[in-house]
Amino acid sequence: MTARISRRAGLATLGAAVASSALPRVATADPVPIRVALVPIFDIAPYYAALQQGFFAAENIAPTADVVRGGAAAIPAVVGGTYDMVYANGTSIITAISRGIDLRIILEGSPMGQHPPDPGALLKRKGDPFRTGKDLEGKVIGVNALRDVQWMLVTAWIKATGGDPDKVQLIEVPLPSMVDTIKAKRVDTALVLDPFLAMGLADPEIELLDWAMSRVYPGGPIAFWAITPDLAARRPNDLRAFIRAYKRGAAWCNANAGKDPLLKLVSGFTNIPPDVVAHMSPVPAHAEIEPAGLPKLTAMMTQAGLLTGNVDLRTKIFA
Repeated sequence: MTARISRRAGLATLGAAVASSALPRVATADPVPIRVALVPIFDIAPYYAALQQGFFAAENIAPTADVVRGGAAAIPAVVGGTYDMVYANGTSIITAISRGIDLRIILEGSPMGQHPPDPGALLKRKGDPFRTGKDLEGKVIGVNALRDVQWMLVTAWIKATGGDPDKVQLIEVPLPSMVDTIKAKRVDTALVLDPFLAMGLADPEIELLDWAMSRVYPGGPIAFWAITPDLAARRPNDLRAFIRAYKRGAAWCNANAGKDPLLKLVSGFTNIPPDVVAHMSPVPAHAEIEPAGLPKLTAMMTQAGLLTGNVDLRTKIFA
């Protein structure tokens, strides 16, 4: 298996790319609108940083974002023209491609770490005796969307810890509602992502069940920004402008990691207090697509029964 580059090397590459490609376009007309769909998790902080710091404006583009539940719902809206691009989990993108929906990826979100703490974890009510997938047979687990990357990782974790996924009920729960859904006993556990994970770990009624993500998928790619080939053909300069500004946003996030400006930024788009955001698991912002790691995602999907044919995501990179 081809090794992924280290996070430190990745950040150095990102910094070099930003330094060499960050020259903005000269504004000659009104800013060009770009409609995006995303989920309000820490991983899209570079988007809001680029917006707040004026990096998009410097490129003479004006993105506007709608919050969506996940890629499965947003990808058809991108294909239909409601949005120009979407931040979506990789399983939704690959599933769409395998079903004949052609897409291109322009940026990659932060890959899974090699070990805990992760940007997401299974949480449960404090004192509940669940420890393994076997313990959760007959129980209910909340995930953001069925048959997406969260669903895939949870089912893999159930198997890896002795359980049968067919004996566990997985239901969809919006990310911001997961902790409350656990406390209300509508689910027994849920895979909660930052910054909502930090909020859950700070709650005296909630505790960690397991760092399921890095246990079953260390170093794997998770999510991407995706567009249609039609948009790539019609608006390549606008897309390159978005990519340049986004990478500057990622560099800004990494330069401000753990500092008040980033904590306030994340608090602003998630409505979570900065002191809670400060307890998030530190995950460097990421933007560069790493082609060598992409087959790991398709292999994981095949093992989970989400993919039966061959999809080479490396051929779908916008250049």
